[in-house]
Amino acid sequence: MLRSEFQSHKLITAILPKGRAAPLINTLVHERGINRVNVTYARGVGRLTPLRHRGVGESTEKEIVNVIVSVEEADELFEFIFFAADINRPHGGLMYQQPLTSATLFNLPDEPEEE
Repeated sequence: MLRSEFQSHKLITAILPKGRAAPLINTLVHERGINRVNVTYARGVGRLTPLRHRGVGESTEKEIVNVIVSVEEADELFEFIFFAADINRPHGGLMYQQPLTSATLFNLPDEPEEE
């Protein structure tokens, strides 16, 4: 993306419990037509985890979903993701949005039609 293009976009990040990213992405693609999504994985211990449970091997797996959207649709999609990913429930995860600082445009080539 050119500098002026990515300044008109936002990055929405959702940190979810393991197993919630795939259903969210499926919903974003099929219900909202979103195709700028990325998933990464992490491990960590929550702030509210009791000290006796904080030890080596006691971390939990998280899925981090990043979505690039236009500034105009960012707030609406943020709310949609909040409820679609069950972040509104206890231990449902967390999310935030920020201005997009950089991105690389990537398009898949058109496939030739099968005969």
